[in-house]
Amino acid sequence: MVILFVILFVAVAISITWYAEKKRTQALSLSPIVKKPSYQFKVENLAIPAGVYFSPTHSWAHMETNGQARVGVDSFIQGLTGTLTDIEVPAKGTKLSQGDPMFQVIHEDKRLTITAPISGEVKGINSEALQNMKMVHRDPYSHGWLVEMMPNDWESETQKLYIGDRTLNWLKTEVARIRDFFAYSFAPSGENDGLALLQDGGDIGESALAFAGKGLWGSFQKLILDQANLELKSIS
Repeated sequence: MVILFVILFVAVAISITWYAEKKRTQALSLSPIVKKPSYQFKVENLAIPAGVYFSPTHSWAHMETNGQARVGVDSFIQGLTGTLTDIEVPAKGTKLSQGDPMFQVIHEDKRLTITAPISGEVKGINSEALQNMKMVHRDPYSHGWLVEMMPNDWESETQKLYIGDRTLNWLKTEVARIRDFFAYSFAPSGENDGLALLQDGGDIGESALAFAGKGLWGSFQKLILDQANLELKSIS
């Protein structure tokens, strides 16, 4: 009897694995980005400028000579969303703590919340960049910065962020984490039903989220960005 139970359990496990792989294969065959090398998302293609601190929630901060910090959204998250439709930023005078909601990045009717990499008060807004999303997308760390802040605790808080080689190591881990997310996530029912956002071979597709529905954006917010923010806040 025990042997029969074990055989039955193994058979069920094999069947579930086969079915899951079949569904993934079917989804990949429907994806508009499968087998298109132009959409390949590679860490080595991302700019990692010197002196810039990166938050695990994909915002960044750089100290200027006047003692204020410029803050923006990194090129990694924009590589997933594609060129954004709009970005909502906090008003001048807004006081934020590290990990507070800061930016709303918007692609058509879908959005993600990006949190503050540092604490401080918003002193300026880059109106020129906000009127030209292509500037933010192509040059996020120079002309595409979003706000200026007067930091409250720069030295202590930047210890929790990534810079230089640490940034590259983090991005490699982040790619693996997001690859797993996309491997098991599917867009909600509708015109994008069954959409899997991976290349053949497991690479993340460039602008992958741009092809996804609201449901997958919501899952990405909860499982990737919010989880990273919880981990950031837990660092003492």
